[in-house]
Amino acid sequence: MIKKFAGLCIALFIVGNLSAQSLYKADQRLSDCFSQEYIAQLENSNSELIPYYNYYLDNSYYVVDLKSVGKEVTGADIHTVLVSDDSGVKNYFSETAYSKEKFNPLKYHFNLSSNSFTTYVWKEAGIAIVFYPLSHISADYKKYMKNK
Repeated sequence: MIKKFAGLCIALFIVGNLSAQSLYKADQRLSDCFSQEYIAQLENSNSELIPYYNYYLDNSYYVVDLKSVGKEVTGADIHTVLVSDDSGVKNYFSETAYSKEKFNPLKYHFNLSSNSFTTYVWKEAGIAIVFYPLSHISADYKKYMKNK
């Protein structure tokens, strides 16, 4: 009986440890924004920034198909958004196609609001990207982490 209990405890420890490791594993899109050295430092320290950034990449916005809405969607032109970099050169959003797996909202200076949805229209891709209010993203992230 004690051996079974000890075995169960060890198994739970291993499973918990493996899920914690994946929680602190950086999404590859973070390398578009941060140096590998910085990402490794965050991963090794189990920084809470890694799961937050990973969550933000896929859960900070939703996509609206402009053709299926049935009315005009208004918002800022996505090509007015600057790329986040330290070069000092003004580089604007220049992607030509949308892919959920590759799109990286952390790569750009989207002007988001704490309390309002923010919409960017991307006519070439036929979509609008609607960002949730920052307060909404933060609250949902806290719920997400409680369920992990």
